[in-house]
Amino acid sequence: MQKRLVAGGAVTLGAVAVIVLGTAGAASAHVSATATSTAANSYTTATFSVPHGCDGSPTTKLEFQVPESVIEVTPTVNPNWKISKTTEPYTSPSAAADGEHAEDAAERVTSVTYTAKTPLPADERDTFALSFSLPDGKAGDLVEFPVLQTCEKGSVEWNQEQKAGEAEPEHPAPSVTLTAAEATDDDGDPIATATTEAAAGSTAPADPDLVGRFLGLGGLVLGAVALVVAVAGTRRRSSAK
Repeated sequence: MQKRLVAGGAVTLGAVAVIVLGTAGAASAHVSATATSTAANSYTTATFSVPHGCDGSPTTKLEFQVPESVIEVTPTVNPNWKISKTTEPYTSPSAAADGEHAEDAAERVTSVTYTAKTPLPADERDTFALSFSLPDGKAGDLVEFPVLQTCEKGSVEWNQEQKAGEAEPEHPAPSVTLTAAEATDDDGDPIATATTEAAAGSTAPADPDLVGRFLGLGGLVLGAVALVVAVAGTRRRSSAK
């Protein structure tokens, strides 16, 4: 009976392990992004991880679509890939308000493409980094970068929108989730650090050396009082005799 229970427990644990590992594998199979900063209006470097090919086929090209809320993008060199950018005319809101001055009109990067010098094997991963300024927004907003992964055979579009409260789609677009913007002074420098340091300074504990000196002085005073009391008592006893 005990052997059957042990065997049954082992089978159950094995099944649970398969389910957990299978789920973890599925979650890690997506093209994902991690950012050095997620605060709205901050400058960040997002690193995109590509963990596999297309159904066993090596990856030959990756095209990152840049959302309209992001104007300038700087791709990081990857020695195994060639980089190209696609742009379109862009006019800043301030230029439009002022009658569209020519000096304010520029170009916006709409996509960054990495083309493999040698196809990336389907069972190997690589990373690609893009630097840019995050747009304005509230905490929880998603800044999505749809990716077209092209392989020797077939392709995968990582472009499905992720909606709060709904199950993750099969091919979600990699994204950065915004957090609250940092407080800045008139020069645009963060003030949170200075405020924190000032608060820490105002609540800092007393200097240990100073505390030791006060304790030592208190001990001397108590010792002197005890000595005076002892001498007075001795004199009273001598007078009584």
